[in-house]
Amino acid sequence: MIVSIDSAIEHLKNDDVVAIPTETVYGLAARIDSETAVKKIFSTKERPFFDPLIVHVASIDEAKSLTTEWTDEVSTLARAFWPGPLTLVLLKSDRVSDVITSGLPRVGIRMPNHKIALEIIERVGVPLAAPSANKFGKTSPTKSLHVENEFKKENVAVVEGGECDIGIESTVLLVKPQGKTLELSILRHGGVSKTEHIQHQFIEVVSKIESPGHMKHHYMPNIPLVLVNESDFLTPQYILNRLNKEMKNLPDVIEDVKILKPKNDVTHIEEMVLSTNSSLAARELYAKLRESSEKTGTEAIYFVLRDYHLKEEWLGILDRLTKAASLKF
Repeated sequence: MIVSIDSAIEHLKNDDVVAIPTETVYGLAARIDSETAVKKIFSTKERPFFDPLIVHVASIDEAKSLTTEWTDEVSTLARAFWPGPLTLVLLKSDRVSDVITSGLPRVGIRMPNHKIALEIIERVGVPLAAPSANKFGKTSPTKSLHVENEFKKENVAVVEGGECDIGIESTVLLVKPQGKTLELSILRHGGVSKTEHIQHQFIEVVSKIESPGHMKHHYMPNIPLVLVNESDFLTPQYILNRLNKEMKNLPDVIEDVKILKPKNDVTHIEEMVLSTNSSLAARELYAKLRESSEKTGTEAIYFVLRDYHLKEEWLGILDRLTKAASLKF
């Protein structure tokens, strides 16, 4: 149900969850000082407790209160990219519960670049934990209608904020202050690219368990998605035949995510096409996954991976496509 900002704030103050718009995707928000509300995020999304949540703030001072390792260098990084699609993962303070971080010592912190989200956080007076407003493992929402359709049974309160400007989740950056320098590791690709951080040292080999959406299967549509390399692409019929053959060998569940497998052989498959501009493609991605999977008669979707999809600006999109796919060949 669509609610006003005032109503959303009342819901949040009463230990409830509310779907709020950000520039990346809609998030399912709860006050971090309400364990009842934070646990409701997990139950509403059907999300396992081992998958940590990102905390959203409306100011640098709020961010500082959430971590024990805020330095001048971290502040410089935050001021350069906040508000915006960058999540900084830092050692947490006692203000952040283990439920939010899934028992891990670090917390992801972000300041969203959306006036409604910032207004709600400011007026509530407490940072908000807010993963994407969708069922666990499924396609993230970029419109309020997506959230309403996802949570019809739960009747989640949603604040209307229009279509999301960016369309995929934030870049998640593990930050380790080392004196006057920072060691950075990208845990999840998103709206900010690595080349924008060339003044800092990057550590490439790092466990991604501390990042939301780190599982191999995530963002999945309601029907199978197949990724096909352009060099291997023959015909839709070839994809269909191979899909029906390989689908039988897939497990039913991977990392708590149920893999969609048709009961009978798929007979109709359609191509999903995105814009060749990466910024436009990011805005289109989740909406097109939903539209394609809901089209009458379509039993599976395929997407052709082309050479330009390997460029850095496509890494966030490629990450989502790979995790959304049931098969890749």
